[in-house]
Amino acid sequence: MIADLNIKTVSSIQEVASLAWDRLSQEQPFQSHQWYAFGERVMSDCPPTYLLAYANDELIARASLWLIRDEPIPKMPGPMRRAAKAIIKRWPLLICRSPLSFTTGLAIMDDTRRADILSAFAETALAAARQQGSSFVIFDYLGKTDAHGWPPYFSVISASEPGTNMENRWASMDEYLASSGKKNRQHYKRVLREADKLGIHINRDSRVEGMDEALFLIRNVEQSHGALPNPWAHKMLEDMEMVNGLFLTATIEKRLVGCGLLLEDNASQMTCLLGLAEDVPYVYFMLVYESLKIAFEHKVRLMRWGSGAYDVKKQLGFSVEDNGLLSFTTVNPFLRKALHPSNYLSIEPKNTL
Repeated sequence: MIADLNIKTVSSIQEVASLAWDRLSQEQPFQSHQWYAFGERVMSDCPPTYLLAYANDELIARASLWLIRDEPIPKMPGPMRRAAKAIIKRWPLLICRSPLSFTTGLAIMDDTRRADILSAFAETALAAARQQGSSFVIFDYLGKTDAHGWPPYFSVISASEPGTNMENRWASMDEYLASSGKKNRQHYKRVLREADKLGIHINRDSRVEGMDEALFLIRNVEQSHGALPNPWAHKMLEDMEMVNGLFLTATIEKRLVGCGLLLEDNASQMTCLLGLAEDVPYVYFMLVYESLKIAFEHKVRLMRWGSGAYDVKKQLGFSVEDNGLLSFTTVNPFLRKALHPSNYLSIEPKNTL
């Protein structure tokens, strides 16, 4: 308790009323009650801990934590990566995020109470981490305005390349192209023309046929970017119908040469699990353009396409998201002193559009 602030801890999204949860979410992308139900099913190997802040019996804030042993490790030298992976297996991470969406797991209705809420969440999260044998408590995918208000034993650092998104201002692909420059329209026509010569066809499927083929292409893209395999890819593809999922495939005759998963929540679309054959050009752009067509058809208000390929995405109209910071502390108090954590250490993301 902090004044009238009461923190309740639950271990399943089903223990929280969907109406109260969604009211707090304020229709932010990938924050709905249904999205978290999808996350719990897919990430069944990562027990959730939800910290719920109530004031006068009203839910005013939450932190959604996941105990993760298979967190994909950032690019680093092989021995260091193997050592880090072994440590996390033994002492897992307790991470606050919205599942599978590269967005924050924090939601705070009253910003004037941010410091009190973050202090209460931090202490409760540390207690949960000790109980669960975790090594670090991490709040990731934070924006610049989220870098303040943390207790002094938390550090805020730049963690990863930011994602990209684009607000939808168009009703159709024709409107989108008409608002683009001549160069973009020419590029679109050339991609379609060259893809037609190669015999590339784009298909929309509500379920995945040929799971092994799809995962092979997805792993191919991960490997080419030096990323570890997404441990939840298979389950995301299996359970995509929970969040209006569509699986895009690019084929030449019967050969799968590209794929991508589209997921929706709160009138927002996310493209993920991109898979590409190494020897076939134009597939990436065909998948991008198809995702845009679907976004216009479904009248979503936001489209997200993850990090990387910033020059290409800038040309298409995407902007960098403000979500490249994380706040963390170690559970071990002696290690915490050795790391010399400093509050509000803010480092600007390197990649901008």
